[in-house]
Parts: sequence; C-alpha cells; structure tokens
Amino acid sequence: MHRTAFDGSIRRRIHFFRHGDVSYVDDQGNRVPDSRAVPLTAWGREQAALMNAYVKDLEFDRAVCSGLPRTIETADGILNGRGLSIETMPDFEEIRSDQNRYANLKSLNEVAYAFEGAHLPGARYGEGESFAEFEARVVGGLKKLTEDMNWKSVALVAHGGVNRAILGWASGGSLGSFHAFDQNTCCLNILDIDQHPETGEIRRTTIRAMNVTPYDSVKKNVDKLALEMIAERMKAKYG
Repeated sequence: MHRTAFDGSIRRRIHFFRHGDVSYVDDQGNRVPDSRAVPLTAWGREQAALMNAYVKDLEFDRAVCSGLPRTIETADGILNGRGLSIETMPDFEEIRSDQNRYANLKSLNEVAYAFEGAHLPGARYGEGESFAEFEARVVGGLKKLTEDMNWKSVALVAHGGVNRAILGWASGGSLGSFHAFDQNTCCLNILDIDQHPETGEIRRTTIRAMNVTPYDSVKKNVDKLALEMIAERMKAKYG
C-alpha cells in the first residue's frame, strides 16, 4: 500500500545515488579518451558494498540507472542480493561536455568551478550540452518515472550533475542552486514526491536527505568539491 500525505496525496520515495569512485584522469594528468566508458575503481566498488550494507533495511520495488557503465556497476553493488532487475533510462545520463574542451583550457578553475554559471542564459558545460537542455532532460526523465503509479520506492543510480538537477528542481532553486549541491561518490539522496491519487499531478516535493556517504557520514575528510578533486588530478598536465 502507498504511503499518503495529510491531504490524501500519494507519497512516493526516490532514493537517488551518485555512482561510486572512478578515475577520469590518468597518472600524467590527462583526461581519459571516453569518460562515458570509465569503470569503477577498487574504492568505488568498496563504496557500493558499503552502501549496500547501509541501505539493507530500506525497501525498493523498482531500480533504475542511467545505463552508463559506472552506474550499472554501482547499481549492481548497492542492490546486490535483492533480486531486482535494473532498468536503464538514458534521460539520467550525465551532462555532456565537448570532447575537445581541454584544448582551449585557460585555467583549471574552469574545471573546478564549471557549475557556478549554470543559471546564466545560454551557459554550457565544457562547451557541450547547455545546462538548460540538461535540466529539461533530467526533470523530464524524473516526471516520466513518476507517471508509473505502481511503484512506491525507487532506487535511482545516476551522476553528480543529474542529482544536482533533481535537487535544484525539488528545492525550487533550479539552475540557480545547481552549484550548491555537491555530490560525493556513491552518496545517497532521498526525495519524497506527493502526487494526486487520481491524476498523478505532482503536488509537492520534500528533500529528506542529501549527499549521505556511509564511509564518511559527517564529511570529516571531505573539504574539496567533487570538481575540485578532478582539477587537482589534472595539475600534473596543466599545472
């Protein structure tokens, strides 16, 4: 049976995760040729196993990932032992940059703080997909997911940018708050969505938890932003 809100809305829960640790940069500071194809590192697989234990008491009746290898591998680790089939929805793929963006790189600040101007008219990520188009794609995917009124609690394994777009939409901040929602690898966010019981219209959204990481729940050892960490690894090449 679905949970219900005080006003009779159907209340459903989305648990959305970022994929586990990967390496987009080699030992020489070069970006990998195809960031879409990177697998999890050993630490990323361990993170997924830790999250598996952390959410063992939570019930999921549907599982979705973006379909990129790092989300498939993370979803397999987090949901191992549940017998759930994992669907893929390309709407939740990460924001796409231009393959040649680093040829014109003037400063590593462009990497470390690439999300700060997401709300500006026409802003693009790394000379690739526009933030507005990306947000529309992700939010559209989320609404497609909610059109199926049969599930109660879904596990969605996606990406840092995707999760930021969902959090921005749910909080009402849209792209103006995109830069503010940092997402550590293999983190968990929890969102409740209230819908009209007959029409399915979304009435309200409530963020229950954000960027929860069982390997460092109070962020004692986290002081760099996710993009700052990528920029740090690129120093060997770009300085």
